[in-house]
Amino acid sequence: MPCRSPHLTLALWALSAGALAGPGELVMLAPVDQSMPIVRFQNGTVAGGVVKDFGDLLAQRLGRRAVYLNADSPEVTPWLSNGRADAMCHVLPFWIDGEYNWSPPLFPDAEMVAARTDMPHLRSLKDLRDKQVGTVVNYKYHRVEQVLGKRFKRVDAANMEANIQQMIAGKVPYTMVSEATLNYQHRVNPASRAVRADLVFSAYKAQCAFSQKSKIPFDEVSRAIDTLLKDGSIDQILARYR
Repeated sequence: MPCRSPHLTLALWALSAGALAGPGELVMLAPVDQSMPIVRFQNGTVAGGVVKDFGDLLAQRLGRRAVYLNADSPEVTPWLSNGRADAMCHVLPFWIDGEYNWSPPLFPDAEMVAARTDMPHLRSLKDLRDKQVGTVVNYKYHRVEQVLGKRFKRVDAANMEANIQQMIAGKVPYTMVSEATLNYQHRVNPASRAVRADLVFSAYKAQCAFSQKSKIPFDEVSRAIDTLLKDGSIDQILARYR
């Protein structure tokens, strides 16, 4: 998905200055607009979440070391397309521009509308006409835009977790959120119980996009991912955050 933030690690600075991935590394883009359980950032670096757990394990199976780079939305397409990064995970083909090698579906999730518990239940996306809806800045909500057009009233925040906080504070009645993020917040943040899952409008399994200019042969990557699927490693990762 689109990504944005002023945070820059030393590794990110080196990459933007033209340095490519070192030998024996698997370089993963980490969009800074993602929230737990997908990615956890600490002091501007990737410190946990599904993407890190998966990237660490995939790199290990490939005999490499995982390196994570924060990415703002303008960097995602050029860095992944030109091979400065090897991969980005928890995305779908229509979320990002460019041509990539795609993993099979890996991470079950769903797009949904969440509501404050004091708000009426939604029967369909049409019920959101002219209502303020929490959204993530630069995200494209194709299905919602098709249904609502100019009556889609976005209230942008930095990420989904920030949108949930806006709802808890009473600033917006509804928000777009992933099922995984809302479920995780319900588990770790008691205040988020003021927000309920209201309308699921798209279930999916997210994938990983691999640069066609990566120095890591995609056949090797495919075999490693197939092994992770068959031996239950990916299910074990997902179970940590449920």
